Amino acid sequence: MTCRETVSSTVNNPSANGAWLAFALAVLLAAFQSSAAHAEEIVQPRIEEFQVDANPPMEDFSMLAGNWSVESRSVKDRLAPEKVWVRNRMQTEYRILLDGLVAINDTFGTFNGRPMHGIMIRTYDPTIDEWNFQWMSKGYPHLTPQVRGGFENGVGIFYGTEDHGGRTFQMRFRWKMISADHAFWEQSYLNPETGVWEPNWTLDLTRSQQGDAASRTTQ
Repeated sequence: MTCRETVSSTVNNPSANGAWLAFALAVLLAAFQSSAAHAEEIVQPRIEEFQVDANPPMEDFSMLAGNWSVESRSVKDRLAPEKVWVRNRMQTEYRILLDGLVAINDTFGTFNGRPMHGIMIRTYDPTIDEWNFQWMSKGYPHLTPQVRGGFENGVGIFYGTEDHGGRTFQMRFRWKMISADHAFWEQSYLNPETGVWEPNWTLDLTRSQQGDAASRTTQ
């Protein structure tokens, strides 16, 4: 049968027409679902107060042990004059090691609409009462410069630097517990002109079931 005969047969056969239509719709639906899975949702920034004497107080990272669902809100372009915030979804698992001297979390999800998988390593030096943070991901297979700090009055505050867009920024992390099953993290850059810390990324963590982490797929 020639190509022309095949097309003619398909056109004149309602059953074949229906099969082709169903196939085309399935392909379009799969493409739409794949695109939607990594679509960025524009949102308002999440603002939290980091008052002293937070309740429950956060004195180290042991309270984060376990699995968490994470809502990430970040500024899409940190150097743009107009800040557009987008939302991404993640899952993370915290492990506390060496009697609390090490805290590692393994994170899967999307960031800026793309799949991501990274690990944050935190180590504690009790001789100077200081935590050090370093991050590494499949997209950035190097340890980032250290971020250092500690906990005071129930809130974690940590400082470092980050290169972005050809510039070096003073950077601050802040951690707090909202409840035993709800935590919040904020990253800010120091505006060198105003001296004001400007948030550009937040993570809203809600404790999840143990099985959630096991169902994740490595990116």
